[in-house]
Amino acid sequence: MVSIALRRALRAKRRRPKQALGLNADLRRQLIDTCPADGLRGLRDRALIAVGYDSLCRRSELVGLLIEDLRALPDGGARILVRRAKTNPFGHGRWAHLSPPTMDHLKAWLAAAAIVDGPLLRPVIAGKVGIAGKIDGAAMNPVAVNRTLKTAARRAGLAEDIAAGLSGHSMRIGAAQDLMRAGRDLLHITTAGGWTSPTVVGGYVREAEVRVW
Repeated sequence: MVSIALRRALRAKRRRPKQALGLNADLRRQLIDTCPADGLRGLRDRALIAVGYDSLCRRSELVGLLIEDLRALPDGGARILVRRAKTNPFGHGRWAHLSPPTMDHLKAWLAAAAIVDGPLLRPVIAGKVGIAGKIDGAAMNPVAVNRTLKTAARRAGLAEDIAAGLSGHSMRIGAAQDLMRAGRDLLHITTAGGWTSPTVVGGYVREAEVRVW
């Protein structure tokens, strides 16, 4: 009876579902460019944004990526295994593709951090500008992904509503929207992002401006 009453109340007060701002390719570039390239945290954040966009990972999946699950490709890119996901709790995983430019950001971070295995993205404990700093051995907290995006947006001088609208889901949404704009069909996007239903994908790309030729 309680469930029925709640459903009736929700139907009576209709509203569009709130969605995080999509971090598209242009916004991705702006955020990466504003991350300092002369410090561990900046290099880490560049890699985080680039990998998050390419892989269409949720924030919990992104911080769960492991270095040993990277597989180099002949074109300079790579594949990486996303082991666990919201829709795949048993760890069967899916493979995500990383572009050559993203691998450049990732290699720069891994070389500076001197890490060769374990979590791909880790907390940086450093109080001074420069490569020197301390790398935590554990994976980043998913909440830190949100903070990283908002900080980068504010550093880039973007409007506050843009910074406030960014979340750990923004890279996943923006990449899906860009794929839609590029003419990819729902099946391709569904597979790329590890969704279980094209209907769910439709909700993510509803804000994308699809040009009809």
